[in-house]
Amino acid sequence: MKKMSKNLKYFSGLAMLFSVIFFHYLYTNLIIEHYENILAYAVIYGVSLFISGLILGYNDPVRGSRLDLGYYYHLVTFIIVNFVGLISLLAAMGFNTYNLLIGTLSILPWTLGLFVHYYFSNKSIKGFDKQSAFE
Repeated sequence: MKKMSKNLKYFSGLAMLFSVIFFHYLYTNLIIEHYENILAYAVIYGVSLFISGLILGYNDPVRGSRLDLGYYYHLVTFIIVNFVGLISLLAAMGFNTYNLLIGTLSILPWTLGLFVHYYFSNKSIKGFDKQSAFE
């Protein structure tokens, strides 16, 4: 996809907004040691991202093309959430080697998931195996 679709741009804006709000409340509560609401914030954040991605992705006009639109939504979510999360971590907890290491290590499992998604996205065309699609 050479440029982002309109719905993917809307999703990017929503993901940025949800991420800024979530990480603000997360680190505010961590600093003042109020842990009671963190799980609720995380669930609301995850469900909000999922529902907005599901609705915007399902109604995306690019959905009819051969592209794996789910991978692009996954990639945009990965970039925005991890960028905002890392910047928020360093701003709230201070910039030092330990916090940078923790922030970087927390991104690694999602990076692995993104590579797996990319691998299987390239291996098939819209869910069909390349070999069976061209036979």
